[in-house]
Amino acid sequence: MVVVAKIGLVGEKGKVRTPAGTCGVHPGDDNWYTVEGPVTEGAGRVRYDDERSLLEIQRPGISLSIHFRPELEHTTFELNGHLYEIGTMDFGDITIKEGNLRVVRGHGTISGVRILEVAPELESVERELAFGLALRSAALDKDLWDEDHPLWTRFGLR
Repeated sequence: MVVVAKIGLVGEKGKVRTPAGTCGVHPGDDNWYTVEGPVTEGAGRVRYDDERSLLEIQRPGISLSIHFRPELEHTTFELNGHLYEIGTMDFGDITIKEGNLRVVRGHGTISGVRILEVAPELESVERELAFGLALRSAALDKDLWDEDHPLWTRFGLR
């Protein structure tokens, strides 16, 4: 199942496309984004804090926090009694595993992420997870740009 998340320009709405259809994403208060969903599932919320490398996802009945660790440490999160590990996203690849089993596979794009595989146990948060990973990917790109172009960044020339 393919899930595509596009973040749009800063402060503008984005979108998430799944086989079930396209869902809008709208910015809200405190850096939260509302990810629309089918009427039967309702909307979810996503927030990524680059300073703390923290991705937060909220859906009815689900509250998930993922604190990304430095690349040599393991980033893990728990959902519904399952422990998952996220591989480094520094090179544009997205991999989430449960033990040795890959449950999410994808890659970054110029405007977000493209998730190529999502295991059934993560489908309940696929839209929010994809959009959150797109926010993280954009933050990583910005951080790398800032490191490579410190004077441009300092004077607001980017």
